[in-house]
Amino acid sequence: MPKRRIFLAVLLLVSIDCLSTDLHKNAKLEIRLDQTLGSDISQAGQTFTATLNRSVSIGEKNVLQKGTRIEGLVQDASSTFQYSQPGQLELALTSVTSGGKIIRISTNTLRFQGKERQINPATGKQDDRGARVEDITRAGVGVVGGGNTNAGHTIPGTEISVAPSTPATGMQVILPVKTKLVFTVTSSN
Repeated sequence: MPKRRIFLAVLLLVSIDCLSTDLHKNAKLEIRLDQTLGSDISQAGQTFTATLNRSVSIGEKNVLQKGTRIEGLVQDASSTFQYSQPGQLELALTSVTSGGKIIRISTNTLRFQGKERQINPATGKQDDRGARVEDITRAGVGVVGGGNTNAGHTIPGTEISVAPSTPATGMQVILPVKTKLVFTVTSSN
């Protein structure tokens, strides 16, 4: 009988350990990107890394700590093709590394789409005046401001001030380093 009790105790501990690393369905993962992603610079199938921005808890227990490494996948990246169409970007998370363990996860897909170019009423054709400048300015916010997308910045040597915008205000979709995104877990194993 003692061997059977030891076996059951070990089995119980292993079961509890497995439960502690599983993320429950519908858990929210708020992340910050570790690199810039964009419709014209990312490729479908490319992996990306991020950092968990807020701890995830089940009841009173923290399951994942803030700062946990997250990995994701660019599911689709459609270029603007020299500004002939709006760019598109689709992202999902694939794994979490916690306590030296890799937890495979599935999440919802976040989809971003650039905006259509305006139609010039005089010619009836698309007008891209300003579209490229707008995308360059948005991409420069993270570079000039050191990645902080929460405040406006003045471009050095000019009096031009740039402020943050949503990821899809230009034709390109640009998600600078440290962009916060929220995903919902659909399954984990």
